[in-house]
Amino acid sequence: MNVDGSNLYTPLVSESEWKKKYPEVDREYIWTYPLIYNPNLFHPKQIFEKSLIPQISKDLVIYIHLPACFFRCPMCPFYVEVIKSREDISEYASKVVREFKYYYNSGLLRQYSLKAIYFGGGTASLFKPQDINLIVKTITNLLHISMDTVEITVEGHPATVDYNYLSELYEYGVNRVSFGIQSFDDNTLQKLGLQQSSAQNRKVLNDALNIGFKTVSADMLYRTPEQDLKKCVEQLKIFYDTGIQSLSVYSLELSVREGSLQKEQPDEKTDREMFYAINQMMNEAGWFHTAQPDYSKKQNISNETIVTWRAPQGHTLGLGAGACSAINSSTYFNVHDIKEYYRLIDQGYFPILTGQKFSMEDAMSRYMVLGVRSFVLPREPFRKAFGIDMVEYFEKEIKNLTDIGLIEVEDSEVRVSNQGKYYVDNISKEFYSKENKCHLQPWGEKMKGAVAKSYMNVNDIVEGAFL
Repeated sequence: MNVDGSNLYTPLVSESEWKKKYPEVDREYIWTYPLIYNPNLFHPKQIFEKSLIPQISKDLVIYIHLPACFFRCPMCPFYVEVIKSREDISEYASKVVREFKYYYNSGLLRQYSLKAIYFGGGTASLFKPQDINLIVKTITNLLHISMDTVEITVEGHPATVDYNYLSELYEYGVNRVSFGIQSFDDNTLQKLGLQQSSAQNRKVLNDALNIGFKTVSADMLYRTPEQDLKKCVEQLKIFYDTGIQSLSVYSLELSVREGSLQKEQPDEKTDREMFYAINQMMNEAGWFHTAQPDYSKKQNISNETIVTWRAPQGHTLGLGAGACSAINSSTYFNVHDIKEYYRLIDQGYFPILTGQKFSMEDAMSRYMVLGVRSFVLPREPFRKAFGIDMVEYFEKEIKNLTDIGLIEVEDSEVRVSNQGKYYVDNISKEFYSKENKCHLQPWGEKMKGAVAKSYMNVNDIVEGAFL
């Protein structure tokens, strides 16, 4: 599929389809911004040109994406390729290393300070431990930084790892692991088509905690079929009692193809009650709500979460097939097909499918659109970068949100209220620019098989652009 001039990755829909009006909660997860991906207006060389937009933060996350799984979860919206064994991706790590070297040699990374390396997917635990070590050592050696100073996270599925695998990760310097536990109820796991058991879930968390990772994190789903508030709270207590230090709590979203299960889900009123009950319990336990949906103990707040969401946001360099980047005032995606990714890397090309360069308006909106997910929007960095106070620039939007009690304006910051935390995606959409309104978020499955009109060779970079 060739990319044409249309915005096929972030479709334009009607306003009623795009945005839910308070008090109805908007369930579109806002994870990237801006959203206008027009290949006729973008060339990868723009990524490597000096930005005219103020770079408020120099913090960097390197995200390594592996769009491969041993099986596909029925509700997954992401592009993944189902493989039979780790040998099917035996070349993948070496290609990621080459891609990183392309960026390193360009000089782009000299202006940033690396805070975290994050392996996600798909199923990142399909990487062999030695492959993860190869990638991490390449990055830290070339950037002349100690592994001890960087947060290194590997996501894992409970059915794909054992004690020995986790021990190797620990020996190689991985200090944070995150598992898609979802539930400790076997009936729920079975209904959702998740290839794991509650016994596996308990074992993988116990193993990781006993090995001694600095942070062990888990994902929990609520609003699952036939779940009521009492069962939700019981599940949360089980997660808490495992001894983990970080927890991401998601309200289950089911697509049309899971229609029969949708009928068994709690209604929105119960969903809202569950959200606030979870929030209250975690706050009373002394955990920090660092971003929606992430909770952690104070000493285990994730650098990756802070750099990605907290205003002023930092930068993300995505490596691997299907990876998304937000760096140097650009957002862009790599090709998703693994074989096509291999081909481009082998031929000396950046595997960039499509992207965009921010305008000043994009950057101002992005500060708010993503920043509300971590609840606090500092006013001074915005004023210094853009020459105007956010309360003045977004006067209409902020007044509308304060009038309905979703945000609060203070001298030094704009803050999402406790009531507003349930509505972060509603709030985000209030700050979309006119050009971006009514565009849906991009999901990898829409990019399946897509190829760009042209690719940029590593030799086409202007030498010294970042000196």
